Amino acid sequence: MNDATVPAEGGEVVVAPLVAIVGRPNVGKSTLFNRLVGARLAIVEDNPGVTRDRMYGSADWTGRQFLVVDTGGIDPSLETGLPAHIQAQVEVAVEEADLLLLVVDIIDGVTAVDLEVAAHLRRSGKPTLVVANKADSDARQRAAADAYELGLGPVFAVSAVHGRGTADLCDEIVARIGVDEVADPVPPGTRIAFLGRPNAGKSTLVNTLLQEARVIVDDAPGTTRDAVYLPFQHNKQDLVLIDTAGLRRRKQAARAHEKLAAIKSIRAMERTEIVVLVIDATAGVTDQDQRIARMAFTRGKGVVVMLHKWDAISADRRRAKEVREHAERELAFLERPVIIRSSVVGEQRDAGQGKGRGLREMLDGCLRTARALHRRITTSELNEELAMAVNEHSPPAHQGRLVRLYFATQADRSPPFIVVSANRGRCLPAAYERYLVRRFRKRWDLRGVPVRLVVRGRQREDK
Repeated sequence: MNDATVPAEGGEVVVAPLVAIVGRPNVGKSTLFNRLVGARLAIVEDNPGVTRDRMYGSADWTGRQFLVVDTGGIDPSLETGLPAHIQAQVEVAVEEADLLLLVVDIIDGVTAVDLEVAAHLRRSGKPTLVVANKADSDARQRAAADAYELGLGPVFAVSAVHGRGTADLCDEIVARIGVDEVADPVPPGTRIAFLGRPNAGKSTLVNTLLQEARVIVDDAPGTTRDAVYLPFQHNKQDLVLIDTAGLRRRKQAARAHEKLAAIKSIRAMERTEIVVLVIDATAGVTDQDQRIARMAFTRGKGVVVMLHKWDAISADRRRAKEVREHAERELAFLERPVIIRSSVVGEQRDAGQGKGRGLREMLDGCLRTARALHRRITTSELNEELAMAVNEHSPPAHQGRLVRLYFATQADRSPPFIVVSANRGRCLPAAYERYLVRRFRKRWDLRGVPVRLVVRGRQREDK
């Protein structure tokens, strides 16, 4: 049995059977995936080809769990372009899986493509169940018997949308694979999300780091639509690389699946710690890049900036200098983030990290930013720095009264949250608060992370 593995609590790895959902386009595979995992993880739309990358989730049935992978639609008649990429992803999922679910659309009946896919699955030798989807009436349920001609054994008539018949299907899945309890399929480690505009090169970067075609890369923008979580190690530290869909400006995301993909990217941002902002160096920092950066920063995420496709401009030194200076200027609100110049062509510079420039530096920058994000500063050290800051530059009077700053303490981290106790609350002008934050940033190397500072007054003010 080809077992998938997931880390459990305490860093242990638990063997977990993997169930792959396969079939031709638009038969309801993603709807079934969402039904099995009990969450809207995969994008669902009435257009074929919406699912492209493999999407993993954990299903729980009668207290037992197994992994489920959703795949793109198979169409053997299309051997070039994007459908060929999708088919390659399906092949990997079939190879990894312990049990296959071949989904057919009972409304359309068994098609020539279904028969061809079934023949391919028989040759794989993997145990397979046939799922006749969209059987949301008694008549359609009876029609599901036609799927026995696929010659793959049991047929389960289900309505993935309404949940009809899925209990019997789950019973059979559990009986077939002998499931043990497993942990969350998203592995532990520092989560790093690659965000940016469409076609900035996010998926290419991820594939280069992993040294395999793990996510689909195509010249057409918007190829990635689901956020994909991928385990990785750098310097013996566990990381989770998250490839996301490109974020267009709102008025440009006209189609439903593009809007949903954007929502999924933002949700991935919420669940991550570090955001790698991937910028196409040939275009420079755009308004949309700034919006993405601000979105991440205001949500308390550490940000590392990648000026990608640097090889395209590096030969022109003046142009390269202008792009770098423009990026520093336009992203100054990120408070001196780590900025990496990267490309995935050229010399093998980063041994062990794929072929490309700046990849090791990017990972080092992410770990450095993560340390800053989680840094715990002792109260004594904070008070020492606060005293030096006040001695060098006293706070201005507030409403004609002297301002006294008594002490500072870190109330929270990820991101750092510093509370300053004063004789009056909200008594510092914004410029002086920025002065204090700059001092704290410089002392503890808090580059690229938001630092929150609040001034609180004592209950009884000093006269």
